[in-house]
Amino acid sequence: MKQRPLQFVNDFIVRFYPRLCHAICGLAALTLLSACSPSPATLAPVVDYQDRVANTLEREPVPYQSIEVPRIPPVRQLTVAIPRVSISLLDSWRIDKCAAGNLIARRNSALGKLEKGLSRLHTDVLLVKAMEDCVDELRNNGESLADRLAEALEKKKDNLAAEQEHALATDEALRHALRVGANTHAEADQDYFASSMSALSTVLQLLQSDVLKVNTSTEQAVPTRDQIDEAMEILYQSDYLPYLWRSLFELNAYLRRLQPMLDNLVAASGCRPDVTPQRAEVLHTVFTKYFIGEVQPQVASFTEQGYAVNKVLRELNAEINSPALSDYINELIAVSEDLNEATKAHVKPWQDFFAACNFTPGG
Repeated sequence: MKQRPLQFVNDFIVRFYPRLCHAICGLAALTLLSACSPSPATLAPVVDYQDRVANTLEREPVPYQSIEVPRIPPVRQLTVAIPRVSISLLDSWRIDKCAAGNLIARRNSALGKLEKGLSRLHTDVLLVKAMEDCVDELRNNGESLADRLAEALEKKKDNLAAEQEHALATDEALRHALRVGANTHAEADQDYFASSMSALSTVLQLLQSDVLKVNTSTEQAVPTRDQIDEAMEILYQSDYLPYLWRSLFELNAYLRRLQPMLDNLVAASGCRPDVTPQRAEVLHTVFTKYFIGEVQPQVASFTEQGYAVNKVLRELNAEINSPALSDYINELIAVSEDLNEATKAHVKPWQDFFAACNFTPGG
């Protein structure tokens, strides 16, 4: 029996209305969560401090809002073509007594072909040094192979700049260390930071070795294979630097959002030349205990680490030929100074407040 149109509509509503309600409620909940995201761990002291200031001044607290952070350029925008350099199979057999022969065999092996990024560049650097030694040895023995190997060596040296650029753009461990993380640190950790700094220094040691920096007067030893492998493992597995970048960006953005809350702070406190009201006393306590006692030490520790790693980032940037990657690293470098300036700007209204209310710093 066919249903009447009205009955069909009623049945449809009965069957699908609950699902529609669930869908609408779900979207509404998602919207509310997106509009009011929980603040990152690194902001906990700052959020607590500003809640107390807002409550004392009877002003609206400043909610956390998610921020946009710089994104490392994708690999596809940074890769470069590298001409292939090869020697004949017969010649490779004839130099198997040289260290270069072993490295060439390793490069042509199944494992060697899987090498990527800075690990591959490290092998290329070792290969250049080994080929130089092999050419000298062959010439001392009067072998004609020396000229053919020398020709391949010059081509290999000509490719080193492109190989370095490709390695810096594609190395997964280095990209992980330079990427702004999804989370933050609750507090700075010197041991984990020192480990990441040591790994980055090993990368710099490779990039500044005399093979790659042919125009420098100072000779820099090439790191060992074990040193490179350890550095790459640390950079790939550790989230310390990615979370440090995120912490710096979050602190900088939130402190700047708090600035309007301190507008007319002196007037809002009620201080006059001969009167220091209870509200001003409370504000003094909040600033001294929560900003000076908790927020400032945390911000200072992250800023200090940011300045320290910036020295390495500037040296790393000097070895990068890609404008896109260089610009990205400059953004990482700039955030520490931006946070320092944001902190100074935040303290300035409080300095005026202390003077107007006859409070002494540390008092």
